[in-house]
Amino acid sequence: MSEDAEERDEPVADETTPEDVDEAELEELAEEDPAAAFERASQIPGTHLRAAEFWEDILGDMEATAAEYEAEGWETLQLHPGDVTALAPTESDDRFGLDVLVPDDEFAELEALVEGEVSFDSYEAFRATADALVLLVVAMEDPDAEVAVLYPAYYDAQDAQEMLQAAERVGGMRTYVRTLSEEQVEFTHGEPANFAPEAHEGDADE
Repeated sequence: MSEDAEERDEPVADETTPEDVDEAELEELAEEDPAAAFERASQIPGTHLRAAEFWEDILGDMEATAAEYEAEGWETLQLHPGDVTALAPTESDDRFGLDVLVPDDEFAELEALVEGEVSFDSYEAFRATADALVLLVVAMEDPDAEVAVLYPAYYDAQDAQEMLQAAERVGGMRTYVRTLSEEQVEFTHGEPANFAPEAHEGDADE
């Protein structure tokens, strides 16, 4: 995964959702042009403007990884998020992990796999760090059916400490793949260290 930027330690300020961000418009744009939708979604809380610089590289890494699976005879489904948010548990919501917003058509394909005979009980997480962001390509696998679902994700290494601590406490990371209408598929990942930054990267105490 590309690491073509120097790391910076400044956090991105929290923002409220601008009034001119139309979620229906964003969803339609995500179906037509995922990269453009990602840039548009950068105005929504949880999406970091500086991640847009690396988004095309992350998508390229996902496509290359999918091609490797396909060369081995696997069926693949690639998801193209319009927004990625790192969730930390709160008093009213104990969810934690990566919230990944995808277009309706891609979610429908994912849902069809999950409701069929495919069981995603293993995964690979390909990780890099740039500009204090952890950049990920995750491949959920069913080795028996030889089916893999791949999606890109990222989070701010400093801002996501509560998410990472929650994952360590329970011994697993979570990903919530959803649509704007809040339909959702939840993935669980053992070995949460596979999602964490390297020890010297993004440590909040450094």
